[in-house]
Amino acid sequence: MEVARFEENGFEETTHIAESVSWDDLERYAASKAGGSSERHHSWRSHQHDSSRKDDESPGDLYELWRQEQNIIAARLDKELKSRWELDELIEEQLSRYQSHYFKSMVSTSLKDVSNLLMPTWIPPHELAAVSWLGDWRPTSILDLVRILAAQSPNFSLSEASERVLSQLTREIRIEEAVIDEEYAEIQATCVLHLPFSPLCNAQSREEALGSVQELFGNINKVISKAQRLRYKVLELVMKKLLNQTDTAEFVVAFAGIQDAIHQFGEQKKLKKQYPTVSFKGSGSSS
Repeated sequence: MEVARFEENGFEETTHIAESVSWDDLERYAASKAGGSSERHHSWRSHQHDSSRKDDESPGDLYELWRQEQNIIAARLDKELKSRWELDELIEEQLSRYQSHYFKSMVSTSLKDVSNLLMPTWIPPHELAAVSWLGDWRPTSILDLVRILAAQSPNFSLSEASERVLSQLTREIRIEEAVIDEEYAEIQATCVLHLPFSPLCNAQSREEALGSVQELFGNINKVISKAQRLRYKVLELVMKKLLNQTDTAEFVVAFAGIQDAIHQFGEQKKLKKQYPTVSFKGSGSSS
């Protein structure tokens, strides 16, 4: 019989083989001559063999094979779904932590704790200046982070509809920020009237003056609490309404990273202020 084969130079050559040679002998012969191409030929023969084997199998065997393949794919899909469920749980847990932080009473509004209401001693000054309302940290900064991620992160996707919602949300939140700013500015403008040396307090008894100051501190607490609730509102809208699951996870990581970086920076500045470094110049004799 005649068998066609391809040499390495790409030309076809016809070889005369005895009729008694089997197909296995031909495959081995081709493998010894064709080198790397034998692997592809063997792969093709294996595929053909698998196909012919399936044709030879009974319907029951084919059904069992189909069922096993179906279960393998289903198991992989189930694992993927569980990963997504775990991601959803982590996002909800992180959001609940923000809620407990922003909705809790900051500190007592008693007179002795009023300084901690405005400048908590447990926060480094640089961090306080960066993340407090008095330090110009606004909820719209959260929306700015979304825009930065959408512009710089290749894995962050923001649809045109989401961009329109983001623009509308920014306008609405800026209005609410302005209202809070006005409320706090009014407190700042009138707080001097409640101080002990003001003319109003001079005409009051000590108990009345303390009550007036206590009311002032209560108003400050209300405004700051209102600002904190607005921050949480924006976070919740971004994480649950604006972004998809993957983008929400990336946003949470970035948001936490920024706050931690600010904290670390504040701690470093605080340590340098407490323990300043002093450089000493050597005074050795020169020859």
